[in-house]
Amino acid sequence: MSEDLSAWKALSTATVSDALDRLGISGQAFGISPLDRRFKLCGRAFTVKYIAAGAEKGTVGDYIDDVAPGSVVVLDNDGRLDATVWGDILTTMAHYRAIGGTVIHGVCRDVARSLELSYPMFSRGAYMRTGKDRVRAEAFNVPVSLGTVPVQPGDLLLGDADGVVVVPRGRESPVLEIALQIEGAEDAIREAISRGERLDQARRRAGYFELQRRRDRERQ
Repeated sequence: MSEDLSAWKALSTATVSDALDRLGISGQAFGISPLDRRFKLCGRAFTVKYIAAGAEKGTVGDYIDDVAPGSVVVLDNDGRLDATVWGDILTTMAHYRAIGGTVIHGVCRDVARSLELSYPMFSRGAYMRTGKDRVRAEAFNVPVSLGTVPVQPGDLLLGDADGVVVVPRGRESPVLEIALQIEGAEDAIREAISRGERLDQARRRAGYFELQRRRDRERQ
């Protein structure tokens, strides 16, 4: 039976980011954006670590058959912008296998296929130059990073128009609890101002300026 992530899927990355801030968790992947602002993803990380190719050329993508449906492929290419590690064939295969999306600390190519299939692709950009013989996949399902954000296999990733956040698997319960509190408070503010209430009053009642502020009892 597949895991129920419906509570997470209902949240925005902005709300989860505020919850991460409150807990002192650095999970916001800076500089990684969706190819289409309508793309969303929510799933557990299947990680791939790339290194520069030397005498051993290797491959950039023969792992895709081992990725479980619903998973998010996380590719750590050390932020390289001059050689891609994902393109048309991988997008097509991932779409057929119902994979949840791809997040790259680096660039992708064949953007048109991702847009055609509505396959959620998040990266530092797009560039047509192949990574073949330039990089190679060194390891699978190992700790990687999206810039300064560490990603462990099985960590939860959420992506939307604002970017990508990573929730460490061992901290999901408190992050979700606080994110739901924040969402509830902001819903109350929106409802109040729709009735004509002043914004400052609505925010004060909801404790808006304390929502993401760290609290001693909640620290790691």
